[in-house]
Amino acid sequence: MGQRMPDEDIAYGNNCNIGFDPGETPLDVYARFIGMVQCPDNPPTFYSTPPNDRVFRLRQDPGVPCRWFIASDPWDVTFWMTPAPLRTSLFIQNNVDLGLYFSAQPLGIKAEGFVITNEILVCQPFFGAHLGIGVVTWTPQATALLEALNLKKGRDLFMELFPRDDGKLVYKFCRLRDSTNIKILFEP
Repeated sequence: MGQRMPDEDIAYGNNCNIGFDPGETPLDVYARFIGMVQCPDNPPTFYSTPPNDRVFRLRQDPGVPCRWFIASDPWDVTFWMTPAPLRTSLFIQNNVDLGLYFSAQPLGIKAEGFVITNEILVCQPFFGAHLGIGVVTWTPQATALLEALNLKKGRDLFMELFPRDDGKLVYKFCRLRDSTNIKILFEP
């Protein structure tokens, strides 16, 4: 059904001076992955099904304000902006099989909704998946789209996001109460 879009303001965390204006660093970001292809098992290691189409809510690291992560069973997901050289990193690893499923470190600081391509292109030992894309958002894009459509956020409004290989995003908004079901092709 998607991610709820409650009528709440974005929670802001500690200032990350890379990529955010003062007071605009989100406390939480949301990572999504699609198209990851599971690698063959490497006994005694048996890889998990990649978490395609799943939303991960990452929380800002209080000691490193330009890093967001979640350590959940069985997935660890990290989104990180680093200086020298300016780089945006996105990783997902499985805690059970210890396989790396997504790894990307493109140069430059990427804006919300930038589609990041997995740099794991072929299966090798300790890679649980290869290929695929990921995207990290923190809701200002979705909020602006809702305002343009004259839709209000609410606990009964759900949003799904489908990143595409060409860098475009498809936002889908659904509300059961009034049978709203809208898809929008967005070009960041």
